[in-house]
Amino acid sequence: MFSHNNVIKGAAATPAVDRRSLLKAGMFAGLALTAAPALAACGGGSGGGPGLKWAGWDGPPQSERFNEFSDKMTKKLGVEVTYQQVVGDYLSKLLTQLSGGAAPAAFYVGDIYMAKLIETKQVLDLTDYLDSSDAAVKLDDFHEGLYQWCKPADGGSGLFGLPVDCNPTVFWFNKDLLAEAGVSTDPAAQFDAGTWTQDALTDMLDKVRAKGKKGLMLGGGNWFDWFGWVSTFGGTLFDESGAPVFDTDPKAQEALAWLFEQLKSGNMTYAGALPEGQGAEPLFFAEQVAAITTGRTVLPNLKKLKFDYDMAPYPSLSGKDVMPVPVNTAALSVYAKTKDQAKALEFLGNFVSPEGQEFRLSGGGNAVPSVKGLDGIVTEDDAPAHGSLFNDIAAAGYAVPPAMSANATVLSELPNLVDKMFKAGNETPKSFSGKVVQLINSGKS
Repeated sequence: MFSHNNVIKGAAATPAVDRRSLLKAGMFAGLALTAAPALAACGGGSGGGPGLKWAGWDGPPQSERFNEFSDKMTKKLGVEVTYQQVVGDYLSKLLTQLSGGAAPAAFYVGDIYMAKLIETKQVLDLTDYLDSSDAAVKLDDFHEGLYQWCKPADGGSGLFGLPVDCNPTVFWFNKDLLAEAGVSTDPAAQFDAGTWTQDALTDMLDKVRAKGKKGLMLGGGNWFDWFGWVSTFGGTLFDESGAPVFDTDPKAQEALAWLFEQLKSGNMTYAGALPEGQGAEPLFFAEQVAAITTGRTVLPNLKKLKFDYDMAPYPSLSGKDVMPVPVNTAALSVYAKTKDQAKALEFLGNFVSPEGQEFRLSGGGNAVPSVKGLDGIVTEDDAPAHGSLFNDIAAAGYAVPPAMSANATVLSELPNLVDKMFKAGNETPKSFSGKVVQLINSGKS
């Protein structure tokens, strides 16, 4: 069985980064070696000026809330707190600042580079802070599956980041299109009734296809686009040691066989094979596809549209269970060389605490809390109708598996490999999973 114990003892969506170019440029190799004197006065690090600077990749309107939070922290911490929005290639600019010893005191970290920052000792271990009586947040406040990737890749001790918020993948559907196709009970209602099974989904997709519409769009070749179809149907992706086993696990193979059948029949459409300029979300907004699997990020746009929509968890073999599925998240880390580690840690704790997340995410946000207990965030305006399930799905879900986050090459090359196989359409579950597992295992140190 897939559980936190085997997959997740391992942003917010991660930033848009050209991973292939980054790796080819060898930027990670010189992380702690390359000097960058011109940036020596830009951050809150050993060469930084007074106050506390922190960085992220979010622009308006989120940056406005970040600036408001910074003002609040200025009063609380007794130092000037400033948000530094990094425009353009976030990772490239952050690594340059780190190389010059002038990084912000705290900064967002995505899945592709946490392991390297830990290895090169650029980020601070948060364990002592979290264990202290003064900590504004405790590790138990967080959903367990969301922070495992912030631990050392070699299995060592320590925790070097905390998830700022998250976006679990959920099953969004157009109620109007389903009704037109003769689907009398929508996925959310079926989940409520305990009948939201693999067969129920297949039947729904069959009916939509019979009406000449696209049923479900498979988003792309990223791990979070298809891992969920394995884990939601009981497949084991990784064993207790963290090694990938979905090339041999019987339930994983059955789930992949079902997935390939849906793609072959036309019940599902692979978004990567669509003409240039088309994608899963735009087609869903345009009422050209009945369902997509993605996070809460689409909610602000859905609120502007005319059709009736809702969301549900992925279906399960039982029809009633919220099964583990991928959750996109990013972490906040503290720069190891920052002048005032105590203030930086206090800022981090307040930022990711229940109170901090409520401040940042309330009022029409598009993310889900990474901590327990903030049900009101995802039920604002009663949109979508089953929005309370976001927290349940986040609690059961998993962020990027450590076997993959441990090596940036794996995360960079996997989408390319999977994209080619989905487009070719001639792989078996065994050959498909075997090639993916081979790539993951090639990244082992």
